[in-house]
Amino acid sequence: MSQPATAQTYVLAIDLGSGGPKVGLVDDNGVVVASAVERCAIHLLPDGGAEQDPHEWWAAVRQATKRVVAAAGVPPTAITAVSCTSQWAVVVPVDANGEPVMNAIHWLDTRGGPYNRKIAQGFPSIQGYGAYKLYRWITKVGLPPTLSGVDSLGHMLYIKNERPEIYRKTDKFLEPMDYLNLRLTGKCAASQITALPFLMTDNRRATTEYDPWLVQVSGVDPAKLPDLLPNDAVHGTVLPEVAADLGIASGAVVIVASNDNHSAAIGAGAIADGEAVAVLGTSGFLATHLASKKSDLTHLLTSIPSPLPDRYLLLAELGNTGKVLESFLNNLVYGMDPLAVDAVAASALPADRFSLAAELAGQAPPGSEGVLFMPWFNGSLAPSEEPAMRGGFLGLSHKTTRAALVRSVFEGIAMNWRWLLGPSQKLVGRQFDHLRLGGGGALSDFWAQVMADVCGIPIHQLADPRNANVRGAAFLALQRLGLLTFAEIPKLVPIAQVYQPDPARHALYSRQFERFQAAFKANRGVYG
Repeated sequence: MSQPATAQTYVLAIDLGSGGPKVGLVDDNGVVVASAVERCAIHLLPDGGAEQDPHEWWAAVRQATKRVVAAAGVPPTAITAVSCTSQWAVVVPVDANGEPVMNAIHWLDTRGGPYNRKIAQGFPSIQGYGAYKLYRWITKVGLPPTLSGVDSLGHMLYIKNERPEIYRKTDKFLEPMDYLNLRLTGKCAASQITALPFLMTDNRRATTEYDPWLVQVSGVDPAKLPDLLPNDAVHGTVLPEVAADLGIASGAVVIVASNDNHSAAIGAGAIADGEAVAVLGTSGFLATHLASKKSDLTHLLTSIPSPLPDRYLLLAELGNTGKVLESFLNNLVYGMDPLAVDAVAASALPADRFSLAAELAGQAPPGSEGVLFMPWFNGSLAPSEEPAMRGGFLGLSHKTTRAALVRSVFEGIAMNWRWLLGPSQKLVGRQFDHLRLGGGGALSDFWAQVMADVCGIPIHQLADPRNANVRGAAFLALQRLGLLTFAEIPKLVPIAQVYQPDPARHALYSRQFERFQAAFKANRGVYG
């Protein structure tokens, strides 16, 4: 997409998600004047492995950036800043030359679980954690190592223990946004915000140092950790050869990066305390700002340092969200197998399969004819961490239609959001009077209405929701350049439509929600 460029200063904003990068050129009024998307593969491996190729990331970023610059028609000299945001809890091990020594280990990867559980042990034990260690992790970091191993510490420990040759070659472990900044500037560094999933910084205050006790208990060589820059600093400037390749100003400023939770909240205009955004992306998370550091281990909730001064951001990670719908459609609806009516057609996934799914789901009644979908395709994170939990359908009968199955997927994912809202609101200390809806799933009017009906609160659907992170990254750059204040951001974020909950449908879903929670409790023992 593109529109006429009229501003004087532009930010190149790069949002690297699990599915690939979104790149946008954003003017000094916060308008995305051009954007492009490229796809990157996730390689799912045996024993819980999930990896991505950092070289593919960078090639996709270069391709998308060139498309954006060409579409916008902006002079390179006007593109004066670059801001990166990305998925996180994804480890890129690089050598002394900044080159990856293996694929990046993705946040879906659980191979580090045994090693996290080993360092977490202690007596007396609380939910698998030694009480003293748990207290210190919660006090300092805000959360302990995940028992599933989906954090970056688990990934680093997996490499250390099972890929020792890679560990020896690794000069630094980086998160994806810091890897991109390395490629842009030649400077290897991170920040307290981007290194959060290393679980080695004391987050009670802003810091540029790793905590000695946290590093020691992790067992990771501290020499393999990148230097930490201030959260609101400039990372460096774009290398001349990179600037020439991308078509932007030589010496453009590259700001310290952010993770996608932060950029999603800021790009959605969720600046004020208690203003919440629900992100329906490949993964799903709830984000809102609050004034103090809080944690709820029982529900895997915490608060993390924010780019906003003296503020924290609620970290409430559902994990698989849009990815669940995608896997359902790709593998079960459009699967290439002997049952496919048209083998040629089945071999090519329809580009509009998500809108087709919503159209079909709308033909089934609310409640999906009694079918209940459990959305935990790769384990459960918040509000109850169960690494072994898996998904499925309950309540099938001879009358069950495919429309009911498809609708139940939308409803089941929304049920998980409703479950998350309760403990999240309790931790934050206020009820949300609405949710802003972002991510690719927010493109669906049908899903937005289902979210409103299931959760029982108004849903404010963002305009251009796929570019929320791009806008958020750009807003951070504009703020650091002195061209924008945080208080001015909400009025720059348009809302496409507000969806009100239907009382009758909400009552029906409330009864269904009781079955949903009971199904989780009954089935976790089956998979555990």
